[in-house]
Amino acid sequence: MASSDWWQSFFDDEYVHLWGARDAVAPAEVDGLWALLGLAEGTRLLDAPCGYGRLSRPLARRGARVLGVDQSAALLAEAERARGDLPADRLRYLEQDLRSPLPASEGAGGFDVAINVFSSLGYGSEVDDLAILRTLAGAVRPGGLVLVETMHRDLVVARRARGSRGGAQRLDDGTLIVEEARFDPIAGRIDTTWFWSGPRGSGEKPASMRIYTATELVRLLEQAGLRVRSAHRGCSPEPFAFDSVDAGGRLGLLAERP
Repeated sequence: MASSDWWQSFFDDEYVHLWGARDAVAPAEVDGLWALLGLAEGTRLLDAPCGYGRLSRPLARRGARVLGVDQSAALLAEAERARGDLPADRLRYLEQDLRSPLPASEGAGGFDVAINVFSSLGYGSEVDDLAILRTLAGAVRPGGLVLVETMHRDLVVARRARGSRGGAQRLDDGTLIVEEARFDPIAGRIDTTWFWSGPRGSGEKPASMRIYTATELVRLLEQAGLRVRSAHRGCSPEPFAFDSVDAGGRLGLLAERP
């Protein structure tokens, strides 16, 4: 089982290698975000957490003015390495724990949009997640938008009812990744361990995540001072609809700072 602070060391250089394959879905997510959030040239956007710039970079290339924030120095180093010719007035990165508010010097209170994408809540306690959401709420201007895109409990239950308990995938370099997951329905947490072996060696990474229901996520957003406007299928403008075999798929909650 992962320790309570597993996330502080989880996001390292090996993470980029193992989960970098998700870059393949980034263009579709960027298209969806651009349409859903009404982004345009010059939009001030906070990507928090930003990881290694998977979304920050293409959003900045489209014309948004992006600040990417993450607590992982390793992922931010990779983001800087891959920034290409994007200037600092178009894309900047900041190392910070999102449980603490952004400083005014970084534009807190002036962003048009803040995004929290790819299940970046639930690592610690509910108090931690509320602090993160308050940081996002405080970062945007009045009328600004906050999007949280994440896994939700009903999707987990639907997958497990069909027999899913993990899985395996092989990367292009031959690395095999095997996932073993255990869901605690009382705590509402998934404890997962990923094992891998390939040309770069082998290893394992444990993680533990609280998986909220959509109702619980809405409540947290409201406690953070936000007003939920709509629910979507992931990062797309498509409405969230529960009448599908995958319980609506991944959940995107779009909220507004009053």
